[in-house]
Amino acid sequence: MVKPTFYLPCQRYFLTDIKLLAVIVLSILFFTSCSISKPTYFFKDIKKDTVIQGVTDTSAALTIKKNDILSLGISSLNPLEDQLFNVATGTGSGKTDGVAAGYLVSADGNIYLHKLGTIMVAGMTRKELKIKLEQDLLPYLKDPIVNVNFANHFITIMGEAGSSQKLNMPAEKISLIDALALSGHVSASGSLKDVMVIRETLAAREFKHLNLENASIFTSPWYYLQPNDILVVNPDEDKVYKDLRRTRNLQLYTTFVSVLSITFIILDRIIKK
Repeated sequence: MVKPTFYLPCQRYFLTDIKLLAVIVLSILFFTSCSISKPTYFFKDIKKDTVIQGVTDTSAALTIKKNDILSLGISSLNPLEDQLFNVATGTGSGKTDGVAAGYLVSADGNIYLHKLGTIMVAGMTRKELKIKLEQDLLPYLKDPIVNVNFANHFITIMGEAGSSQKLNMPAEKISLIDALALSGHVSASGSLKDVMVIRETLAAREFKHLNLENASIFTSPWYYLQPNDILVVNPDEDKVYKDLRRTRNLQLYTTFVSVLSITFIILDRIIKK
């Protein structure tokens, strides 16, 4: 059977139209599915040039408890004598199981310090112990200066904030913002609207979800972390899903275009024969 003279040109025009239509349809499907996620950043909902009232009180200080490990730094105008006090030796002091080096507060609430002997420290604040030691050391050191820190207090950071790690907490507390800054940075997939703090008390374990885009964080009693708190930056599920969908659609788009291109090349060769 002889094909009409217009048959081959019509076929070519038809194939060209199919190519164009397929590319247009795939492009529309691809780009409509690639919606861009809105950026997330700290304090997003806080108005410019504003004042936040009722911020968290930071005056309360932790008291020293049994099993705490204290880091004591003692200095004076007698450097040789200072060395005797800056080496943790004796009952209730020393390095404990590789956790931290310092003066371990015994079950009775005491530490043992060179020349001063046994000292009751449980129930005191760091500032109170500093003042007491500086006064007690006056007979042995000239103008003694004492620094008292906690050596075994830490918080744990997990999730989308830098790398999972434990941060030392030498003072009474640390703000949630400082902890995140020290841990590195919140990853692109992290959600500042869903930062969780896990706190263990004597009676229970508490879970608190916080929004770091909102000004309410500054008035929250959870703004300052306590020893042994666990800070978890949860992922933004919507953002993660959009990224996965965008990657999947890109792969599908590339595959379809490749298959269509190969198909059209084969059809063109068949028609030309």
